[in-house]
Amino acid sequence: MFNTKKKNEKGEVVVAICPLCNLRVEFIGAPMVRCYSTGGTYEPEQIMWVLESKVSKETGYDVENIRGNDKEQDFLPNAHTAEDEKEG
Repeated sequence: MFNTKKKNEKGEVVVAICPLCNLRVEFIGAPMVRCYSTGGTYEPEQIMWVLESKVSKETGYDVENIRGNDKEQDFLPNAHTAEDEKEG
């Protein structure tokens, strides 16, 4: 995993933005980065680095489906308990 926030050559803080959905990236893997909003993958070199001061506070993270919010689109296979495993 790589940092999603870093300082550029001018000492300014920049944050990673997904080029597919324009949301902030919560983590960067290797050798590919997955966009959790679109399901697409791309090279780490394609990440857009934007000044943190220029990124709107409303720009969320690119993790809509990683935390188990949606059974149909969830990328984590164990995010939901199976119907027969639920405690009664």
